[in-house]
Amino acid sequence: MQHNYLPMNAAALMDRVFDLYKATFKMQIAFSLIIGIISLILMVAMGIALAIGVGAAFGVAGYADDRFIVIAVVLVLIGILPLYLGWVYLSASGHILISKQAFYGEPIELPLGDTFAAFLRIMSAALAHLILSAPWFILLAFGIYFVAAGQYDILYFFLDIHPLTLIFGGLAFSLLYIIYSNIFALSIPVAIFERRLFFSTVTRSLQLLKGDFWRVLGLRTLWVIVVYIFSYSAQGLVLAIVGFAAASAGNVVDLGQLYIATSGMQFYVSLFAAILLGPMEGILTALIYFNQKIKKDGLDIEIGLDRLSRGYTS
Repeated sequence: MQHNYLPMNAAALMDRVFDLYKATFKMQIAFSLIIGIISLILMVAMGIALAIGVGAAFGVAGYADDRFIVIAVVLVLIGILPLYLGWVYLSASGHILISKQAFYGEPIELPLGDTFAAFLRIMSAALAHLILSAPWFILLAFGIYFVAAGQYDILYFFLDIHPLTLIFGGLAFSLLYIIYSNIFALSIPVAIFERRLFFSTVTRSLQLLKGDFWRVLGLRTLWVIVVYIFSYSAQGLVLAIVGFAAASAGNVVDLGQLYIATSGMQFYVSLFAAILLGPMEGILTALIYFNQKIKKDGLDIEIGLDRLSRGYTS
């Protein structure tokens, strides 16, 4: 692949994502599967342990009311959520490190050692994300509580709201939070490569985004839309193939029944698409980080000197 270290516009960034993905495909998928299997084993083990613990608590109490159910759900979330977040951030970090190898022109290797060495820094950045996001969700919870004051059951409250009010209110809240969360866009590569911790990863991310905040937000949003289109297109393809096969056999196709009958196939197709597309999110994040560093910190000169020290002259 070509090692071009000039600042990139949005189109060039998107092209480079596919270049790096093509150059590192086998290693990206291998890393994704290794981390996924490890995380799945830990989550299953934790789930079994929590289920046994909650069942024992119910057995001692002799009965289960709403409070016990709520406590059980909270315990499950507290136990499994950290493992899920660890999987998400470790996966992203590994894909970022593999992308760095390709971008710098280094040998492509599984970065398991580097990923786990940066684990504490990565999780400190994740904790900063959670803390800085907490006010949004606390505000949402209080808003729902005050609006629903006097309602006996919160479920009935949501059922009574006009669907359009619920949809547009949810979209407005989601849009504002997505804009806000863009401040975290580069905090993971900052934690990995600049060895920063907690809130300093976010402040450094903001420094790198300065002047390009909306451009980066638009690029990341466009990428999410492309991924969702591809994922749902894969599910639609399953429906189309099975529906065509059923119609060719002379059966009357009911779309509702067809959707239910193919739900298992859709799940596996979605999982396969996620495995294929997952590394690209890390590649995009890495490239945005490198691009901002080239524009603001002269990273291209640093990379050039590094390549010269390793004997690369092209």
